[in-house]
Amino acid sequence: MQKPMQKTSLDTRFSGNKSIQEFLPFGLVFLLAIFLFFYQLDSESLWNDEVFSIRDANNIRSKFLISRPLYFFLLHIWMQLGTSEFWMRSLSVLFALASVGLIYVLGQRLDSKATGVISALLLTLSPLFINHAQEIRMYALGTCLGLAGTLALTIALQERKIAPLFAWAIARWLMFVTAPLNIALIFADFLLVGLQFWRHRKLLFMFGVSALFLGAACLPTFLITAKGSGDVLLTWAQYQPRPGLKSLPGMLTRFTIWSVKPPFNIAGLGWLINAYTLVLVGIVIFLIATKPWKSSAGWIILWWFIPQAAVFVVSHLTSSLWVERYLLFTAPYALVMLAAGFTRMWKWKWPIALGIVILYSIVVGGGLFRYYATSHRSDWRGVVQTISKSEQAGDHIAIHANPTLFKHYYRGSAPTQFMDIVSKKRLPEEIDQVLEDIPAFDSRLWLTYEHTAFVDEEGHDRFRQAVVDKFTLQEKQEFEDVDLFLLTPKSE
Repeated sequence: MQKPMQKTSLDTRFSGNKSIQEFLPFGLVFLLAIFLFFYQLDSESLWNDEVFSIRDANNIRSKFLISRPLYFFLLHIWMQLGTSEFWMRSLSVLFALASVGLIYVLGQRLDSKATGVISALLLTLSPLFINHAQEIRMYALGTCLGLAGTLALTIALQERKIAPLFAWAIARWLMFVTAPLNIALIFADFLLVGLQFWRHRKLLFMFGVSALFLGAACLPTFLITAKGSGDVLLTWAQYQPRPGLKSLPGMLTRFTIWSVKPPFNIAGLGWLINAYTLVLVGIVIFLIATKPWKSSAGWIILWWFIPQAAVFVVSHLTSSLWVERYLLFTAPYALVMLAAGFTRMWKWKWPIALGIVILYSIVVGGGLFRYYATSHRSDWRGVVQTISKSEQAGDHIAIHANPTLFKHYYRGSAPTQFMDIVSKKRLPEEIDQVLEDIPAFDSRLWLTYEHTAFVDEEGHDRFRQAVVDKFTLQEKQEFEDVDLFLLTPKSE
């Protein structure tokens, strides 16, 4: 009997080269993600929510008594090694990089290796995702844990294994205590398990056990969140516009090319964004036309549509929660869905697919350029640096903004007055009352005024004019979304 041939060192080398070649596309995408996520990480000032995160991480014991404790607990540990803005923001970068790896594996499992690579590339190039990867907030972690739970359930559904069901429950629980709204994913989870496991009683039973564990683990956080959600729904959220019929396809555009601002600061290019949105809708329709539900590729549509539909309904029953960062946890599934549709379109008519690549390159290039080249956060760091550099003995400071952010940066000793924030309408009598409440001063007053998205330019102009009418203007500087006035008392 002839002995089987043993692999030579040359065979092993070729085998290793093949493995490297197979991994190379994703490896290049991952290196690009490292570069983009760390690039200009600390170039902009912190914004309000980031300072709230630092505050909650410093008060971690009390944070465990309210909702969303996981991220703040991890940030508290992270801050023991450093408190620079770069270091604190880098925690979210790690979770964002993990998300790139998870979406690659998920896309590969649900459809194909090409879908996995393209999904990872879309997530890496998403200006919106980069924005949240570069901030001291829980959204990158929530997205990462959502992907981990979805991947665990995918393995359980595909391989009919029990152990991944418990991994799913743990990941979904950790996701919930990071960002409670993300639990909307379980509606798709339950539907898929019902469709796939209804003939497998043992697996269905074990899923039920895992779901009971999940419910019990989430209950304390759910009760705390439900009790405190009224503050959000009755204040900030009530100013958010309710989603319309265009919101679902519009979110596809925002997930792929948007950041805080549109990809182009040119009014005449609105048609290009609309055309791009129609192309994305066409890709989704094309994917549906290929009947992906005959394989696991169809599952991704449910993980995209059902959670967004749930948030859509809630936004019409209460105050609107249709906000990009709240919906970020659904972005990976939208991107895998688009990648799966694109790979099928490439096989069908590659010239059409190539045209889509060119269009995407133009609009995502505009989005990335605007994200990195322009400021999109209120520049409180610059404001405080200017005051600290030029303040004199006897100066006073008046802040028309949330005081937390100013206190984070300011280390001086000038008396500081935090004015009541004028309402959305910026009525003249409201402005006059706020300015009247500023304590009398003999020398100079530094007064800051922060713009908000809820107020039109006329409201901002009314405030600026009221300041000039009441005081003598010595100097005015404009920072990103913040006006800084140097004032003296008006002479009698």
